[in-house]
Amino acid sequence: MARKSSSESVTITQPTLLYKRLFAYAWQYKLHFVWSMIATAVLASSNTVFLAMIKKVTDEGFTRTSAEQAYILPLMLFGLMLIRAIASFFSVYSLRIVARSVVEVLRKQVFAKLLMLPVSFFDKNSNGLLVSKMTYDIERLSTVVTRSALNVLCDVLTVIGLVGYMLYLDWRLTLIFAVVAPGMGMYLARTTPKLRANAKKVQQAVGEITKTAEEAIAAQRIVKIFGAQTFENDRFGEVVSRNRRLELRTARISGLNSLMIEVLSAVSLGLVVYYALSQFTIGEFAAFVGALMMLIAPIKHIAAANEDLQIGLAAAQSVFGVLDIENEVDRGHYQVARARGALRFEQVSVRYPEARKNALSALSFDIQPGEKVALVGRSGSGKTTLVNLLPRFYESQQGKVLLDGVDVNNYQLENLRAQFSLVSQDIVLFNDSVFNNIAYGALRDATEQEVIEAAKAANAWEFIQQMPSGLQSEIGDRGVRLSGGQRQRIAIARAILKNAPILLLDEATSALDSESELHVQKALDRLMQNRTTIVIAHRLSTIENSDRIFVMDHGKIMETGSHQELLALNGYYNKLYHKQFQDD
Repeated sequence: MARKSSSESVTITQPTLLYKRLFAYAWQYKLHFVWSMIATAVLASSNTVFLAMIKKVTDEGFTRTSAEQAYILPLMLFGLMLIRAIASFFSVYSLRIVARSVVEVLRKQVFAKLLMLPVSFFDKNSNGLLVSKMTYDIERLSTVVTRSALNVLCDVLTVIGLVGYMLYLDWRLTLIFAVVAPGMGMYLARTTPKLRANAKKVQQAVGEITKTAEEAIAAQRIVKIFGAQTFENDRFGEVVSRNRRLELRTARISGLNSLMIEVLSAVSLGLVVYYALSQFTIGEFAAFVGALMMLIAPIKHIAAANEDLQIGLAAAQSVFGVLDIENEVDRGHYQVARARGALRFEQVSVRYPEARKNALSALSFDIQPGEKVALVGRSGSGKTTLVNLLPRFYESQQGKVLLDGVDVNNYQLENLRAQFSLVSQDIVLFNDSVFNNIAYGALRDATEQEVIEAAKAANAWEFIQQMPSGLQSEIGDRGVRLSGGQRQRIAIARAILKNAPILLLDEATSALDSESELHVQKALDRLMQNRTTIVIAHRLSTIENSDRIFVMDHGKIMETGSHQELLALNGYYNKLYHKQFQDD
């Protein structure tokens, strides 16, 4: 089973290190980032310059106006506003380049990581939640590493510039603001943990929305046939309502932060006006009060940025929590062009996490190259677990699984899996053309003629020819435009095209009608020729011609032999066979 690396706990418990890790992504685009910072600094400093010019216009423009000043002052204001506009454009656009690039890189990394994780990870995690990490969480994460950082920089520089100008006008009066500022900081410090905790809950709620919607949409036929629209509406409505409540709680905390800053700023403003009326010139009064008013917005923005920061850090914990999981273990180096197909289990035992008993217990057997072996037994007897050990979808805790006398753990993982083809009851097809579904993955370089030959061998070419665009016809989401038998034959064509030496069949015909099963069984018979084949089947009539049948129960092989030999034993298989025959 996959385990999390120690670096994940660092990202969770040390926000400073987490933010540094986030910032490293933005710094990969340092040219745009630095250019945005410069433009932001120019934009921030222009606020102070603007106030100085207002003072000059008020004191000189209205009282001692000259012909020269009548032209120079308006031109200076125009020039300043033009510089502000240009700086604002480059600040925002350069930052957007960084933000979208960070989102792209993170989404690619998370997706690539998901493809490298073991099957057990996906058994424990909802697809909807994983999709939510790549969409919602990464989008929130990019905000804190780019936009929030530059906004804070702009606001901090603005505050420094304005406070400096206020000190220049009257340092004693500026102390009034300095006395109030710690109160703002103390209040924000108290609300930060609440924002972070709520941000995590919001993320979980968004994941639940994605998961619930995905399940209902994917199962829409079942929803309709069982009249579950009301139930699904209520279920979806509940998670959406929870998300609304959590988002409003975040807004309430953030709004109270803004309210507190406004109240404290109002106190400062009242004291300033009381003092300044008798001390300042008209221009000084306008500049000082203007500076104080202009301080309110950046301080509020800094407080609001705390909300973005906490949400972003919570999202980062979620995203890096995936990136920090160890990849599927692949320490093997042995490779073979094409395996002979000899399989051997030596005292193999498997127990799933939190399970009370073994799924497989001390299994030992041999399968010869080209042999066809069937696995039968009731649900939970260990058939699927046994098959999953061969391509190392799961790992055994004890014993060895050997392919051609070599432990499968010693094989390079990609090379090991290249030796297997899989056809299961749960057919996996993609919303793509017939051609791309047959020539999938490592088979993508196959020629059209090779794909046609595989389709013919799978009894699929006849219905493919009748489709509107033949091999280039789109088959819809999960192959919804095809019948069950047609989907199964496309999967068989894919397995035939791969031409692997070992074939794994997991209930490949159990969900088909008699006519479809006939076509599929003929295709499977061709596919199984000259290949080591392991078949999991509930329909015992489909495995009567197997070389050997393993009868499994409680993770052990109870009986072994051919169909006729097992019937002659008059044991467990005999009872299963006659019971199924009577049921049929």
